[in-house]
Amino acid sequence: MKEIPFSIPVSGVVRIDEDQAIIIVHEAKTIISLRPETLSGKGTPLEPGKTMYDVILETAREVVQSKGFNRFTAPELYRKALEKYPGLNRGSFMSRVIACTPDHSSYKHYVSNRDYFSRIGSGFYQLND
Repeated sequence: MKEIPFSIPVSGVVRIDEDQAIIIVHEAKTIISLRPETLSGKGTPLEPGKTMYDVILETAREVVQSKGFNRFTAPELYRKALEKYPGLNRGSFMSRVIACTPDHSSYKHYVSNRDYFSRIGSGFYQLND
């Protein structure tokens, strides 16, 4: 099959309203929404002013309170946080748990100057509150 490139001059109109752009070329009309969408798994939808670190600390406090003792795992925190924030990225969440644990062996890679947790064993943490 052989392809032959060509171009056709076309004129049209672009109308931009507050939340949409309408492109009209002859009788063809395309509407583009200008409102940002948050897709599941694309970014983390948090309340304004709230960081992932805030979510981790809040979740750890909830887990400790519900269990009645100060011992938990990072996957346990992640599962609990997903109930309220279903768009959380697992890798980002887990690395930030490490960033909140200065005595973790991988802390040097994720330094955040937050001292929320202490590592009490392989995969187990406790809240420093």
